[in-house]
Amino acid sequence: MSSLRAGMKDASRVSVRASVAQSATYVELFYDLVFVYAVTQLTSLVLHDLTWGGVGRAALLFWLVWWAWTQFTWTLNLADTEHPLIRVPTLLATAVAFFLAQAVPEAFSSAGVWFAVSYVVVRLIGLAMQAWVIASDQRASLTVWVGLSMTGLALVVAGGFAGPELRPWFWLAALVADLVAAGLAGRMVWVLQAGHFAERHGLIVIIALGESLIAGGLGSSGIERDLTFALTTAGAVLATCALWWTYFGTLHHRFEEALGSQEDEARGGFARDVFSFWHAAVVAGVIAIAVAFEQAIAHPEEHLSGGPSLALTLGVALFTGGLAAAALRAGIGSAVVPRAAIAVVALISTPLISRIPASAALWSMAILISAMDLLESRREEPAPQT
Repeated sequence: MSSLRAGMKDASRVSVRASVAQSATYVELFYDLVFVYAVTQLTSLVLHDLTWGGVGRAALLFWLVWWAWTQFTWTLNLADTEHPLIRVPTLLATAVAFFLAQAVPEAFSSAGVWFAVSYVVVRLIGLAMQAWVIASDQRASLTVWVGLSMTGLALVVAGGFAGPELRPWFWLAALVADLVAAGLAGRMVWVLQAGHFAERHGLIVIIALGESLIAGGLGSSGIERDLTFALTTAGAVLATCALWWTYFGTLHHRFEEALGSQEDEARGGFARDVFSFWHAAVVAGVIAIAVAFEQAIAHPEEHLSGGPSLALTLGVALFTGGLAAAALRAGIGSAVVPRAAIAVVALISTPLISRIPASAALWSMAILISAMDLLESRREEPAPQT
Protein backbone atom coordinates (compact mmCIF):
# COMPACT_ATOMS: atom_id res chain seq x y z
CA MET A 1 0.00 0.00 0.00
CA SER A 2 2.82 2.41 0.83
CA SER A 3 4.41 1.77 -2.57
CA LEU A 4 1.05 2.45 -4.23
CA ARG A 5 0.73 5.78 -2.42
CA ALA A 6 4.30 6.68 -3.41
CA GLY A 7 3.50 5.83 -7.03
CA MET A 8 0.39 8.02 -6.91
CA LYS A 9 2.43 10.90 -5.51
CA ASP A 10 5.02 10.50 -8.25
CA ALA A 11 2.31 10.44 -10.89
CA SER A 12 0.75 13.65 -9.60
CA ARG A 13 4.16 15.26 -9.55
CA VAL A 14 5.00 14.19 -13.09
CA SER A 15 1.62 15.45 -14.33
CA VAL A 16 2.78 19.06 -13.98
CA ARG A 17 6.19 18.46 -15.49
CA ALA A 18 6.92 19.27 -19.11
CA SER A 19 6.97 16.12 -21.20
CA VAL A 20 9.11 17.72 -23.91
CA ALA A 21 11.63 20.54 -24.06
CA GLN A 22 9.82 23.88 -23.89
CA SER A 23 10.43 27.51 -24.68
CA ALA A 24 9.41 30.44 -22.52
CA THR A 25 5.63 30.76 -22.33
CA TYR A 26 3.25 33.67 -21.98
CA VAL A 27 2.75 33.21 -18.24
CA GLU A 28 6.51 33.44 -17.69
CA LEU A 29 6.72 36.60 -19.80
CA PHE A 30 3.83 38.06 -17.80
CA TYR A 31 5.74 37.31 -14.61
CA ASP A 32 8.75 39.09 -16.10
CA LEU A 33 6.73 42.25 -16.74
CA VAL A 34 6.42 42.85 -13.02
CA PHE A 35 10.17 42.74 -12.75
CA VAL A 36 10.42 45.33 -15.51
CA TYR A 37 8.54 47.56 -13.09
CA ALA A 38 10.85 46.59 -10.22
CA VAL A 39 13.95 47.35 -12.32
CA THR A 40 12.44 50.73 -13.29
CA GLN A 41 11.86 51.46 -9.62
CA LEU A 42 15.46 50.58 -8.80
CA THR A 43 16.73 52.88 -11.54
CA SER A 44 14.68 55.76 -10.14
CA LEU A 45 15.88 54.97 -6.63
CA VAL A 46 19.53 55.18 -7.65
CA LEU A 47 18.91 58.33 -9.70
CA HIS A 48 17.43 60.17 -6.72
CA ASP A 49 20.10 59.08 -4.24
CA LEU A 50 23.43 59.00 -6.05
CA THR A 51 25.46 58.57 -2.88
CA TRP A 52 27.48 55.57 -1.79
CA GLY A 53 24.88 54.80 0.85
CA GLY A 54 22.04 55.11 -1.65
CA VAL A 55 23.79 52.91 -4.18
CA GLY A 56 24.56 50.33 -1.50
CA ARG A 57 20.92 50.17 -0.41
CA ALA A 58 19.78 49.90 -4.02
CA ALA A 59 22.28 47.07 -4.55
CA LEU A 60 20.77 45.13 -1.64
CA LEU A 61 17.28 45.60 -3.04
CA PHE A 62 18.48 44.58 -6.48
CA TRP A 63 19.89 41.35 -5.11
CA LEU A 64 16.59 40.44 -3.48
CA VAL A 65 14.59 41.33 -6.59
CA TRP A 66 17.02 39.38 -8.75
CA TRP A 67 17.03 36.38 -6.44
CA ALA A 68 13.24 36.21 -6.49
CA TRP A 69 13.29 36.31 -10.28
CA THR A 70 16.12 33.88 -11.03
CA GLN A 71 15.00 31.29 -8.48
CA PHE A 72 11.52 31.23 -10.02
CA THR A 73 13.28 30.46 -13.30
CA TRP A 74 14.73 27.35 -11.68
CA THR A 75 11.27 26.46 -10.43
CA LEU A 76 9.58 26.66 -13.84
CA ASN A 77 12.40 25.07 -15.82
CA LEU A 78 10.98 21.54 -15.65
CA ALA A 79 7.35 22.53 -15.16
CA ASP A 80 4.62 22.38 -17.77
CA THR A 81 3.89 26.10 -17.72
CA GLU A 82 0.76 25.53 -19.83
CA HIS A 83 -0.75 23.42 -17.04
CA PRO A 84 -3.42 25.28 -14.99
CA LEU A 85 -1.90 24.06 -11.72
CA ILE A 86 1.36 25.75 -12.70
CA ARG A 87 -0.19 28.83 -14.25
CA VAL A 88 -2.32 29.69 -11.20
CA PRO A 89 0.50 29.85 -8.62
CA THR A 90 2.71 31.64 -11.16
CA LEU A 91 0.02 34.28 -11.63
CA LEU A 92 -0.35 34.49 -7.85
CA ALA A 93 3.41 35.08 -7.55
CA THR A 94 3.13 37.73 -10.25
CA ALA A 95 0.45 39.55 -8.27
CA VAL A 96 2.49 39.42 -5.06
CA ALA A 97 5.64 40.54 -6.90
CA PHE A 98 3.77 43.66 -7.98
CA PHE A 99 3.49 44.65 -4.31
CA LEU A 100 7.21 43.96 -3.96
CA ALA A 101 7.98 46.25 -6.89
CA GLN A 102 5.71 48.98 -5.53
CA ALA A 103 7.52 48.91 -2.21
CA VAL A 104 11.02 49.37 -3.68
CA PRO A 105 11.24 53.19 -3.33
CA GLU A 106 10.34 53.12 0.39
CA ALA A 107 11.77 49.70 1.25
CA PHE A 108 14.31 51.24 3.63
CA SER A 109 11.79 53.57 5.20
CA SER A 110 8.03 53.11 5.51
CA ALA A 111 7.51 50.09 3.24
CA GLY A 112 10.02 47.66 4.74
CA VAL A 113 7.38 45.22 5.93
CA TRP A 114 5.51 45.34 2.60
CA PHE A 115 8.70 44.62 0.68
CA ALA A 116 9.87 41.85 3.00
CA VAL A 117 6.55 40.01 3.21
CA SER A 118 5.96 40.25 -0.55
CA TYR A 119 9.46 38.95 -1.23
CA VAL A 120 9.09 36.02 1.15
CA VAL A 121 5.68 35.04 -0.25
CA VAL A 122 7.04 35.03 -3.82
CA ARG A 123 9.99 32.90 -2.74
CA LEU A 124 7.81 30.47 -0.78
CA ILE A 125 5.48 30.02 -3.74
CA GLY A 126 8.49 29.26 -5.90
CA LEU A 127 9.99 26.82 -3.40
CA ALA A 128 6.65 25.01 -2.95
CA MET A 129 6.22 24.66 -6.71
CA GLN A 130 9.80 23.46 -7.05
CA ALA A 131 9.17 20.78 -4.43
CA TRP A 132 6.10 19.64 -6.33
CA VAL A 133 7.64 19.57 -9.80
CA ILE A 134 11.08 18.21 -9.06
CA ALA A 135 11.91 14.55 -9.70
CA SER A 136 12.62 12.02 -7.00
CA ASP A 137 16.30 11.80 -7.97
CA GLN A 138 16.74 15.42 -6.92
CA ARG A 139 14.97 15.25 -3.55
CA ALA A 140 18.22 15.45 -1.59
CA SER A 141 19.27 18.54 -3.53
CA LEU A 142 15.88 20.14 -2.94
CA THR A 143 15.95 19.38 0.78
CA VAL A 144 19.32 21.09 1.17
CA TRP A 145 18.24 24.06 -0.96
CA VAL A 146 14.90 24.65 0.79
CA GLY A 147 16.35 24.16 4.25
CA LEU A 148 19.20 26.60 3.70
CA SER A 149 16.91 29.13 1.97
CA MET A 150 14.83 29.48 5.14
CA THR A 151 17.68 31.34 6.85
CA GLY A 152 17.76 34.04 4.20
CA LEU A 153 13.97 34.37 4.20
CA ALA A 154 13.90 34.72 7.99
CA LEU A 155 16.54 37.45 7.83
CA VAL A 156 14.55 39.35 5.18
CA VAL A 157 11.44 39.27 7.39
CA ALA A 158 13.44 40.33 10.44
CA GLY A 159 14.90 43.19 8.44
CA GLY A 160 11.46 44.28 7.29
CA PHE A 161 10.27 44.64 10.89
CA ALA A 162 13.56 46.13 12.13
CA GLY A 163 14.22 49.84 12.21
CA PRO A 164 15.69 51.64 9.18
CA GLU A 165 19.13 51.71 10.84
CA LEU A 166 19.31 47.92 11.28
CA ARG A 167 17.42 46.90 8.14
CA PRO A 168 20.40 47.09 5.74
CA TRP A 169 22.41 44.80 7.99
CA PHE A 170 19.66 42.18 8.17
CA TRP A 171 19.27 42.23 4.40
CA LEU A 172 23.02 42.09 3.86
CA ALA A 173 23.07 39.00 6.09
CA ALA A 174 20.23 37.58 3.96
CA LEU A 175 22.36 38.13 0.86
CA VAL A 176 25.23 36.20 2.45
CA ALA A 177 22.82 33.44 3.48
CA ASP A 178 21.53 33.21 -0.09
CA LEU A 179 25.08 32.85 -1.41
CA VAL A 180 25.82 30.10 1.10
CA ALA A 181 22.59 28.28 0.26
CA ALA A 182 23.27 28.48 -3.47
CA GLY A 183 26.90 27.51 -2.99
CA LEU A 184 26.10 24.33 -1.07
CA ALA A 185 22.97 23.30 -2.97
CA GLY A 186 24.66 23.92 -6.31
CA ARG A 187 27.11 21.12 -5.60
CA MET A 188 24.32 18.56 -5.79
CA VAL A 189 22.42 16.98 -8.68
CA TRP A 190 20.07 19.28 -10.63
CA VAL A 191 18.31 18.33 -13.86
CA LEU A 192 17.75 21.37 -16.08
CA GLN A 193 16.51 22.04 -19.60
CA ALA A 194 19.40 24.03 -21.01
CA GLY A 195 17.48 25.76 -23.80
CA HIS A 196 14.70 27.02 -21.57
CA PHE A 197 17.06 28.09 -18.80
CA ALA A 198 19.33 30.07 -21.12
CA GLU A 199 16.35 31.60 -22.92
CA ARG A 200 14.80 32.85 -19.68
CA HIS A 201 18.00 34.61 -18.65
CA GLY A 202 18.47 36.00 -22.13
CA LEU A 203 14.97 37.46 -22.00
CA ILE A 204 15.65 39.26 -18.73
CA VAL A 205 18.75 40.84 -20.30
CA ILE A 206 16.57 42.08 -23.17
CA ILE A 207 14.05 43.44 -20.69
CA ALA A 208 16.77 45.26 -18.77
CA LEU A 209 18.23 46.75 -21.96
CA GLY A 210 14.79 47.93 -23.01
CA GLU A 211 14.28 49.47 -19.58
CA SER A 212 17.49 51.47 -20.02
CA LEU A 213 16.02 53.12 -23.11
CA ILE A 214 12.73 53.70 -21.31
CA ALA A 215 14.67 55.50 -18.58
CA GLY A 216 16.34 57.63 -21.22
CA GLY A 217 12.98 58.41 -22.76
CA LEU A 218 11.63 59.54 -19.41
CA GLY A 219 14.51 61.99 -19.19
CA SER A 220 13.50 63.68 -22.45
CA SER A 221 10.24 65.10 -21.15
CA GLY A 222 10.03 68.87 -21.59
CA ILE A 223 13.48 69.45 -23.11
CA GLU A 224 14.29 71.09 -26.41
CA ARG A 225 14.75 68.62 -29.26
CA ASP A 226 17.76 70.02 -31.06
CA LEU A 227 20.90 68.55 -32.59
CA THR A 228 22.55 68.01 -29.22
CA PHE A 229 19.49 66.13 -28.01
CA ALA A 230 19.49 64.01 -31.17
CA LEU A 231 23.17 63.14 -30.83
CA THR A 232 22.78 62.22 -27.17
CA THR A 233 19.74 60.05 -27.80
CA ALA A 234 21.43 58.37 -30.76
CA GLY A 235 24.44 57.63 -28.57
CA ALA A 236 22.22 55.94 -25.98
CA VAL A 237 20.48 53.84 -28.62
CA LEU A 238 23.77 52.83 -30.27
CA ALA A 239 25.31 51.92 -26.92
CA THR A 240 22.27 49.77 -26.07
CA CYS A 241 22.41 48.02 -29.46
CA ALA A 242 26.13 47.39 -28.99
CA LEU A 243 25.52 45.86 -25.57
CA TRP A 244 22.77 43.71 -27.08
CA TRP A 245 25.21 42.45 -29.71
CA THR A 246 27.87 41.79 -27.08
CA TYR A 247 25.49 39.34 -25.43
CA PHE A 248 23.36 37.98 -28.25
CA GLY A 249 25.82 38.04 -31.15
CA THR A 250 27.18 34.59 -30.31
CA LEU A 251 27.67 34.39 -26.55
CA HIS A 252 24.09 33.64 -25.51
CA HIS A 253 23.95 30.60 -27.77
CA ARG A 254 27.33 29.40 -26.51
CA PHE A 255 26.17 29.69 -22.90
CA GLU A 256 23.24 27.45 -23.77
CA GLU A 257 25.52 24.91 -25.47
CA ALA A 258 27.89 24.88 -22.51
CA LEU A 259 25.03 24.33 -20.06
CA GLY A 260 23.62 21.52 -22.16
CA SER A 261 26.98 19.75 -22.26
CA GLN A 262 27.26 19.53 -18.46
CA GLU A 263 26.67 16.28 -16.60
CA ASP A 264 23.81 16.31 -14.08
CA GLU A 265 26.27 16.41 -11.19
CA ALA A 266 27.89 19.59 -12.55
CA ARG A 267 24.93 21.28 -14.19
CA GLY A 268 23.53 22.88 -11.04
CA GLY A 269 26.79 24.56 -10.10
CA PHE A 270 27.37 25.66 -13.68
CA ALA A 271 23.88 27.19 -14.00
CA ARG A 272 24.24 28.86 -10.61
CA ASP A 273 27.56 30.49 -11.50
CA VAL A 274 27.00 31.46 -15.13
CA PHE A 275 23.36 32.48 -14.90
CA SER A 276 22.19 33.09 -11.32
CA PHE A 277 25.42 34.79 -10.17
CA TRP A 278 27.15 36.41 -13.14
CA HIS A 279 24.00 37.42 -14.97
CA ALA A 280 23.12 39.40 -11.86
CA ALA A 281 26.18 41.58 -12.55
CA VAL A 282 25.09 41.96 -16.18
CA VAL A 283 21.59 43.17 -15.27
CA ALA A 284 22.93 45.40 -12.49
CA GLY A 285 25.19 46.99 -15.07
CA VAL A 286 22.22 47.85 -17.26
CA ILE A 287 20.48 49.52 -14.31
CA ALA A 288 23.54 51.70 -13.75
CA ILE A 289 23.70 52.54 -17.46
CA ALA A 290 20.01 53.51 -17.38
CA VAL A 291 20.79 56.05 -14.66
CA ALA A 292 23.42 57.63 -16.92
CA PHE A 293 21.07 57.59 -19.91
CA GLU A 294 18.34 59.44 -18.06
CA GLN A 295 20.74 62.09 -16.82
CA ALA A 296 22.44 62.48 -20.20
CA ILE A 297 19.24 62.85 -22.21
CA ALA A 298 17.68 65.18 -19.65
CA HIS A 299 20.78 67.44 -19.72
CA PRO A 300 22.44 66.78 -23.11
CA GLU A 301 24.57 69.94 -23.08
CA GLU A 302 26.04 69.30 -19.64
CA HIS A 303 28.81 66.97 -18.50
CA LEU A 304 28.13 63.63 -16.83
CA SER A 305 30.07 64.69 -13.75
CA GLY A 306 30.21 62.78 -10.49
CA GLY A 307 27.69 60.01 -10.00
CA PRO A 308 26.25 59.81 -13.54
CA SER A 309 29.67 59.41 -15.17
CA LEU A 310 30.56 56.66 -12.72
CA ALA A 311 27.16 55.06 -13.34
CA LEU A 312 27.93 54.91 -17.06
CA THR A 313 31.45 53.50 -16.81
CA LEU A 314 30.69 51.18 -13.89
CA GLY A 315 27.56 49.98 -15.66
CA VAL A 316 29.50 49.11 -18.81
CA ALA A 317 32.16 47.43 -16.66
CA LEU A 318 29.57 45.35 -14.80
CA PHE A 319 27.85 44.30 -18.02
CA THR A 320 30.97 43.33 -19.95
CA GLY A 321 32.89 42.14 -16.89
CA GLY A 322 29.98 39.96 -15.80
CA LEU A 323 29.90 38.41 -19.27
CA ALA A 324 33.66 37.89 -19.18
CA ALA A 325 33.40 36.07 -15.85
CA ALA A 326 30.48 33.98 -17.10
CA ALA A 327 32.39 33.10 -20.27
CA LEU A 328 35.43 32.13 -18.21
CA ARG A 329 33.29 29.84 -16.05
CA ALA A 330 31.69 28.38 -19.18
CA GLY A 331 35.06 27.69 -20.79
CA ILE A 332 34.47 30.13 -23.66
CA GLY A 333 38.00 31.49 -23.67
CA SER A 334 37.74 33.61 -26.80
CA ALA A 335 34.99 35.74 -25.24
CA VAL A 336 36.80 36.51 -22.00
CA VAL A 337 39.62 38.88 -22.93
CA PRO A 338 37.66 41.29 -25.17
CA ARG A 339 34.93 41.80 -22.58
CA ALA A 340 37.33 42.04 -19.67
CA ALA A 341 39.33 44.61 -21.64
CA ILE A 342 36.20 46.72 -22.24
CA ALA A 343 35.44 46.59 -18.51
CA VAL A 344 38.92 47.80 -17.60
CA VAL A 345 38.95 50.55 -20.23
CA ALA A 346 35.53 51.75 -19.13
CA LEU A 347 36.59 52.03 -15.50
CA ILE A 348 39.86 53.83 -16.14
CA SER A 349 38.11 56.27 -18.47
CA THR A 350 35.83 57.56 -15.70
CA PRO A 351 37.83 60.79 -15.10
CA LEU A 352 37.75 61.58 -18.83
CA ILE A 353 34.05 60.77 -19.18
CA SER A 354 33.22 63.24 -16.43
CA ARG A 355 34.95 66.06 -18.34
CA ILE A 356 33.26 65.76 -21.73
CA PRO A 357 29.67 66.53 -22.84
CA ALA A 358 27.05 63.88 -22.18
CA SER A 359 26.59 63.14 -25.88
CA ALA A 360 30.33 62.54 -26.31
CA ALA A 361 30.38 60.31 -23.24
CA LEU A 362 27.63 58.07 -24.60
CA TRP A 363 29.16 57.95 -28.07
CA SER A 364 32.58 57.05 -26.68
CA MET A 365 31.15 54.04 -24.82
CA ALA A 366 29.03 53.06 -27.82
CA ILE A 367 32.02 53.17 -30.19
CA LEU A 368 34.21 51.25 -27.75
CA ILE A 369 31.71 48.41 -27.39
CA SER A 370 30.78 48.43 -31.10
CA ALA A 371 34.44 48.11 -32.09
CA MET A 372 34.77 44.99 -29.97
CA ASP A 373 31.54 43.56 -31.44
CA LEU A 374 32.77 44.21 -34.97
CA LEU A 375 36.15 42.58 -34.39
CA GLU A 376 34.55 39.61 -32.71
CA SER A 377 31.91 39.13 -35.40
CA ARG A 378 34.64 39.03 -38.06
CA ARG A 379 36.46 36.36 -36.11
CA GLU A 380 33.52 34.08 -35.29
CA GLU A 381 30.81 32.36 -37.27
CA PRO A 382 27.32 33.72 -36.57
CA ALA A 383 25.21 31.76 -34.13
CA PRO A 384 22.81 29.27 -35.80
CA GLN A 385 19.19 30.38 -36.03
CA THR A 386 16.70 28.57 -33.85
